[in-house]
Amino acid sequence: MRKVVQNVADDFFEMLQYDKNQWPNYWKILRARHEPLIDEYEKALNLSQEWTVTLLKNMERRNLDRLMQHWHSISHEQKYHCSKLITAKHELFELNREEFTIVLTGLLGVKDWVAVRGKREWVIMIDLLSLWNKNLLNELPYVAYQAALSFKRNERYGDYLSKKELFQKLSNDIEEAFKKERIEEVMESVCRILYENVPHYNWVGFYLTDTSKPDELVLGPFVGEPTEHVRIPFGRGICGQAAQRKTTFIVEDVSKETNYLSCSPKVQSEIVVPILVNGQVFGELDIDSHVLNSFDETDKDFLEDICKKISQRVMVKG
Repeated sequence: MRKVVQNVADDFFEMLQYDKNQWPNYWKILRARHEPLIDEYEKALNLSQEWTVTLLKNMERRNLDRLMQHWHSISHEQKYHCSKLITAKHELFELNREEFTIVLTGLLGVKDWVAVRGKREWVIMIDLLSLWNKNLLNELPYVAYQAALSFKRNERYGDYLSKKELFQKLSNDIEEAFKKERIEEVMESVCRILYENVPHYNWVGFYLTDTSKPDELVLGPFVGEPTEHVRIPFGRGICGQAAQRKTTFIVEDVSKETNYLSCSPKVQSEIVVPILVNGQVFGELDIDSHVLNSFDETDKDFLEDICKKISQRVMVKG
């Protein structure tokens, strides 16, 4: 598979070799070197030449120097995780079409990302300076994912949404999903919403209690790679334990679990949230991630709220 993510930040940091009063002149050199990207970037954000010069003059050399040093210490790892998050859902981003490339670089600190027309394809430019100024540089893989998804939805620039902000935004989509007639349709929509919009949700699915075998779970609607675990007894694996104990399980590192059913060697962490109806396990929401320590209290609260809504829907509809 082609390289989806490129790191060209050193071209930006070369500006530090010049006196500060020469930075506007170096910006012209950078514009020519990466023609037409910088020019299209300025047009996309409606930046006049005067405003561009002002932004460059307002930059602090010491701040840029700290950014450069920090970036050099994390760039390889961050680039790898950017690529990993996006290629893991290659079908969602239609990577076979070679429609876009993500470029990591320094810009003017105006927006976290901007998508511009390149010579052959669209280029999603991630502004390291903007992220650095917001103390978000370590969130870069999630920024890149959000930028790519927003681009696919015809947005051309934007800022990163924290996990809490993202979940608040998705709440409206979740509410719409609950307007569907059948509970299975609701679950299918919930799976799709979560899988597409949350970068670290690599497999999202529901297991439902088998009415003929009330101590066994059967696979329901899901999105992600097929799994061989279509039936799981209560008590077995993370899903079985969550059903048996009727409580949410968060596993930060599945390799450290002795009672774990492996769906894929790619899975590194997992969360399972039971759905209780009149005190009994109706089913559960299971989410796998290819990233260690993916799930926290923010995920737990958001997913438990979804499962509570499903429980209420089942009790009302029967």
